[in-house]
Amino acid sequence: MRKGGIALGLALLALGSAFAGTASADEAAPIYDPGTVVFVDLTLNSTEEAKLEADPGEYVKGTFSMTKSANGTPAGEEPTPFVAPRAAEIRLKGSVGGSFRDLSEKAGFKLKFKAANAVLGLRKMTLNNMVQDPSMLHETLAYAAFRAAGVPASRTGYAYVRLNGDDIGVYLDLENLDKVGLSRIFGVPFDDEAQHLYEGEGGHDLKPGEATAFEVDEGPEDDIADLEALIEAVGDEGGEPFSKRVAAAADLAEMTKMWAVEKYIDHWDGYSGHAEAGLRPNNYYLYSDPAGRFQMLPWGADQTWIPTIGVGTPQREVTFDGEGGVLFDMCLEDEACFRIYWEALRDVREAIAVLDPQTVGEATADMLAPWQQDEIEHGRPEYDATEIKEDTYGVDTTLGFVSGRRAEADAWLAANEPPPASAATSSLSPESTTVPPPVPGPPAAFAGARRSGRYLAADLRLAGAGTVTLRASRQTPRGRATVCAGRKPAGSGGELTIGCRLPQAAMELLAQRALRLRLTIAIALADGRTKTIVRSIRLPRE
Repeated sequence: MRKGGIALGLALLALGSAFAGTASADEAAPIYDPGTVVFVDLTLNSTEEAKLEADPGEYVKGTFSMTKSANGTPAGEEPTPFVAPRAAEIRLKGSVGGSFRDLSEKAGFKLKFKAANAVLGLRKMTLNNMVQDPSMLHETLAYAAFRAAGVPASRTGYAYVRLNGDDIGVYLDLENLDKVGLSRIFGVPFDDEAQHLYEGEGGHDLKPGEATAFEVDEGPEDDIADLEALIEAVGDEGGEPFSKRVAAAADLAEMTKMWAVEKYIDHWDGYSGHAEAGLRPNNYYLYSDPAGRFQMLPWGADQTWIPTIGVGTPQREVTFDGEGGVLFDMCLEDEACFRIYWEALRDVREAIAVLDPQTVGEATADMLAPWQQDEIEHGRPEYDATEIKEDTYGVDTTLGFVSGRRAEADAWLAANEPPPASAATSSLSPESTTVPPPVPGPPAAFAGARRSGRYLAADLRLAGAGTVTLRASRQTPRGRATVCAGRKPAGSGGELTIGCRLPQAAMELLAQRALRLRLTIAIALADGRTKTIVRSIRLPRE
């Protein structure tokens, strides 16, 4: 067994625990094994290469193939690809001034495949160049930490990439958060008509007027009622406490787990790491379930496990209660949500201890060493062997941070333990955030809708206490637009009417013609059951 083999085996057992709770093994599982490196060959003819150099963000036509290493080293390449050459669409990735590199350097790649050419069931692949991570460990350890804590997150592997036969070097193969990846992570097919995946970057946050700033990566682009309902609930500061008013639209038990991991791994460039106008929050996704209730998913974790920004410039240490995105900040100001976050961090600390990122990091560094040396000798390296080990973002500093973070979490938890939950907040405490077994029968039924003057009303029958939100929208040449919205708590089951006030513009339209509206009603019951009801209604001309 080669050097580090025993340690690597133990580390991979630890990494295996990080996959608990995900869907069963799939075709792509072998390439998302962080203990292996595969060879990836990309080809571009001169015409397509010129197109990509002129416009790096646009996909061009090329080919893709993948080969295994028989012994885990660059010298062990098998003679026959296990993914035969096939057509692919290829573009470059990364931000200028950050990880972007052109084709003459160690460029990062995004790949797309048509259904007939899918790679091990995948329609998309992301190959990160890791040029901002000399250690080449940060993302693997970060995503493993998220998964270990029960946060839905991508898997990772490694690839040695060649372009037109020329070596480029070692890449992170990061599982895409697309319909294929989301369906595997959540164990159910992604519903194109009822769900969304929104990308948050560059300071985009859940503030009034910012819904259209989010890029819709999956789901209908012309109906973003779920995101608008979440923003409305967050911004309704004159109503109920934060944790109660967002309960129907946001799964705080899940979100606080993600924030706790971000803080623990020093993900300064994520959602909760830092607030910086126009730049952060950054690198996160908002995923809505079929009922329109949101979770957050992590992304862009290449600069984690190091409490600095810029080589040798300690500027922003990520503290466990430091300012972040608006949801995180409001959570810490809310008694019930703070308790959920505190408990989440306590559990994250233990989950990461079980993962043992120190051992995983040491073993992964040993495994990558011959591949990194091959990149240095034949590819397009960003760092030499000394920098890989000793740079500010290198292996030694990364593992040093890993070894000390537990004590920092212990100290914060001890100094900030919340008082015993009051009767007013006990229903929102972490112990009660686990969804109880479903109660038989539907959580709600639609009984009709009507207009009375300027008010639009929907009648429901509820199976228990909870919260109901209503959004009425109409189709316009620019997409679907909200006409009015409302939110109402239900203290008990039975009949409930929820309404919203039609604006003057809608009344003027009704004076000219009939108006067709779509009603989207989201119900979240206190027993954990949720339901979304969508109905189209026609308001006759006055």
